[in-house]
Amino acid sequence: MGPSPGRAVLRCEALVVPKGSAAECEDAHAWNAHRAVVCDGASRAFASGRWAALLARAFLVTALDGPWGSEPRLLDGWLRESRGLWAEQTAQAAEVPVYIRGALARGSAATFLGVDTRDVSPSHAGARPLLEYRAFAVGDSCLFHLRDGRPTVLFPLDRPDQFDTHPDLVPTRAEALESLAPVLRCTEGACGPDDVLLLMTDALAQWALEAAAEHGATVWTFLEHAPQDEFGVRVKELRASRAMKEDDVSLVRCRAVATARAVAGAPVTVS
Repeated sequence: MGPSPGRAVLRCEALVVPKGSAAECEDAHAWNAHRAVVCDGASRAFASGRWAALLARAFLVTALDGPWGSEPRLLDGWLRESRGLWAEQTAQAAEVPVYIRGALARGSAATFLGVDTRDVSPSHAGARPLLEYRAFAVGDSCLFHLRDGRPTVLFPLDRPDQFDTHPDLVPTRAEALESLAPVLRCTEGACGPDDVLLLMTDALAQWALEAAAEHGATVWTFLEHAPQDEFGVRVKELRASRAMKEDDVSLVRCRAVATARAVAGAPVTVS
């Protein structure tokens, strides 16, 4: 059966450049047909890459069926589920060395940027796919929405001087943050097939905003189109010249594309 015109889902790809080995990378990303997410584990927190990956996976499957505008309440459910999974994974703490038990007790933390979409494509034949999205952020991982090669949304940060060494974080411990409401940022938008949503961790986002102020649209062209090899080489050059801070780098590029039918249970990509 041929595609039904005008049904929209996300098509995503990830470009990752760890600062060390891939096994030590503290970033995580995931996507399915309707959601995408990047998380960045806090470098001084215990097993923060594992917590970041858990948050990313849980975001893909947590129900967000409430009305748009009720995001803090809906994402508190995601946070409770994630903390429950973390508790299950660390339940064998009594069997590990004392210093690790202490780290487990202190908990872990990560930044979070998630995008949830819904298809609002016109129903007539030949209509172009269109997604409405809502984006959620805690900390300094960023969403840049490009249209015609230029940003229309810079979220949650839009200037390089807004990045610092103490971003808001999603912690494993409820005592550290019971509800996301005080730290959660939200925005909404719409994405057509000629647009691209760029989800990225902080080192890349800060560099992009600095470089765009100096070089303009060439920065956005690079981020929108660079293949993995070229992207990896450029990131390493920027680190070597200290134009980009030495940190894990993750970029997830998303577009709205037409599909043959609704994709409940579509493939999930997690890393």
